[in-house]
Amino acid sequence: MRIGHVIALGLLLLSACQAPHTAAPLRSLPAIPKPPPTLATAIERAAHLGPADQTTTVYLSFGLKVRNQDQLAALLASGKAVSPAEYTRRFGPDPAQVQRAVAALDVAGLHASWQAPSSLIASDGPAPAAAALLSVDIESYRMPDGTRFYATLDPPRLPPALAAVTSNVSGLDDYRHARGYAVRPGGLIPVDVLSYYNIKPLRDAGLDGTGQTIMLPEIDDLPNLKDLDKFASEFGLPAFGPVLTLKRDPSWGTPEKAQGETVLDLEIAHAVAPNAKLVVYFSAPDFGHGDRALDQMVTDHLGSIISESLGSCEADTPSGARNVYASIQDRAIALGMSHFVASGDNGAYTCGLDQAPAGSFPSTLPTVTSVGGTSVFESQQGVYYKEYAWGSPIDQSGGGGGASQFYAVPAYQKNEVQASSHGLRQVPDVAADADPSTGFHIVFGGQDGQAGGTSAATPLWAATIALINQDLKQKALREVGFANPALYWMGENSAKLNPSPFHDVTAGNNLYFDGATGWDFATGWGSMDAAAMDAGWIRYIRGGGA
Repeated sequence: MRIGHVIALGLLLLSACQAPHTAAPLRSLPAIPKPPPTLATAIERAAHLGPADQTTTVYLSFGLKVRNQDQLAALLASGKAVSPAEYTRRFGPDPAQVQRAVAALDVAGLHASWQAPSSLIASDGPAPAAAALLSVDIESYRMPDGTRFYATLDPPRLPPALAAVTSNVSGLDDYRHARGYAVRPGGLIPVDVLSYYNIKPLRDAGLDGTGQTIMLPEIDDLPNLKDLDKFASEFGLPAFGPVLTLKRDPSWGTPEKAQGETVLDLEIAHAVAPNAKLVVYFSAPDFGHGDRALDQMVTDHLGSIISESLGSCEADTPSGARNVYASIQDRAIALGMSHFVASGDNGAYTCGLDQAPAGSFPSTLPTVTSVGGTSVFESQQGVYYKEYAWGSPIDQSGGGGGASQFYAVPAYQKNEVQASSHGLRQVPDVAADADPSTGFHIVFGGQDGQAGGTSAATPLWAATIALINQDLKQKALREVGFANPALYWMGENSAKLNPSPFHDVTAGNNLYFDGATGWDFATGWGSMDAAAMDAGWIRYIRGGGA
C-alpha cells in the first residue's frame, strides 16, 4: 500500500508502557487502502468499450521451459546452489528453440527479444496481433472512476513454435498488478530497531553489511535522494550515495510516481545494514513488466538477497503470471539467493472482505520467505516488551497469513501442517513490526513520519540476513541462500537453542487467525532475536545443514 508523510509521532503503547519519543501534532490519516476488486468484479462494474485496437500495446512475457526439471527440483530441495554458468548448462532453455519462438513472435507482428540466461522472452505489440496469436479476445474497459484497462478472461493457446519452449505467458491484462504493502502514519528510530530485535550485538561486532548487496524490485519512483540523505543525516548513518544503485529499462515500463514505498524499504534496510549495497529495479506495476525486471535482477546476480514489498491477491493472479514468476524464482534459489516477500497488509483477506480468506502472491510461493506483521510494545524502561499479531478490525488491516490455494506444503513445513491448510503451503514464515501505530520512523517528502506494513518488516529481515551473511563469510561458511529450511529447523529446535532465535508471538490475530505457541498463520515462527539467529545459523550449517 502507498504511504504518505505525517509529522513525527510517538508509539501507541499499552497502558503499562510509555513512549520514548516526543509526540507532535498529527495530520489526519487516510484509511488503509482496501484491496482492489478482482478482475472479474472489475469487469462487471466497468463499461465495455469493445475489442482492444491497434493503439493498445500489450507487454507479454513468455516463460521458458527449463531442461532437466527433475534435477532442478532435487537441487532446490537440497538447499545447495550452482553457478550461473552451471545453471545455464544444466537447466537453461535450448537456444535454437528459443530463437525459433522469437522468429514466430516477430512474424505475428510482435517485437520479441531474448538473451541468455534470461528465463523469459519479452514480446510487445498491438493487442489485435497478440489476440490472434494466442486465440483470445482482448477487450477494453472503463471503470466508473474513468480508469481504463484491457483484459481477457480466455486461457491463451500457445502455437507450436512457442509451446515447444515456453509454457506460460503473463501480461494479457493491465488491470491486475502488484501493489506495495506499506501503510502510514515518527516511530521506531534505528537505535530502537537494533535494540528490540537484538541486532545491536551484531553491529557491535563490526557487522554492517560490508560485502553484501540487497536487491529490491520497486514499482514507485524515487525522484531524488533528498529524503534518503535527510534520514541518514538525522541518525548518523553513512550517506546513501556510495551504496545505492538505481536501475531502469524501457522494457520494464514506467514506475508509478513516488508514494514512499521505495523510500521506506531503503531507509529501513540502510538503518540495519548501513554498508550493504542497495540496488533498486524499477518497473511498471503490471505482471508482464514486473516479471522482466525480476528476471534481469536474477540474471545480473549483483547480490544474494532480494527484499520484495509487493504482492497481489493470489486467487486473482493469472496462472501464467504465477508460473513465469515461479520459474524465475527457481533460478534465483538455484543460484543461492535469499528472497523475502511481504505477506500483505489486509490481514487474512488479501483479496478483500467480500472474498474468502486468501494469501498474497508471491509470498505464497514455497521458494520465498514470507514475512508477516506484528504490533510491538516496549516496557517502561524503553526496551522490548512483547509483540502481538498485527490485526486492526477498525481499519481492517493486519499482517497477511493463511494457506495458499495452489502450492502444496513444502517439505520444510511438513511438521507444521495445520488441518485448515488442507496440505497446502502455509504463510507467513516469520514476522516483525508492521503495525503503523507502532511503526518505523521514516523521512518522505522532506518530512519526518511514521510508516508500517509488512513492507517495513520485509527489508528489516533482508538487512539482518545481510549481517548474518557477512558473519558467515568471515567464518568461511556458505551464505544463507534459501532461508526457510534453516528457519524451520531453528523453529523446531528452539528449545535446544539458548536463547531462542525467535520471539514467539502468542497473542493477537490477523483478523482471522490467532497467534499461538510455535508456528501459526498470524506470524509464522514470530520475529527475530538477531544475535541468537546468527548463532543458530552457524550451528545449522556446521551441523550439516544444506
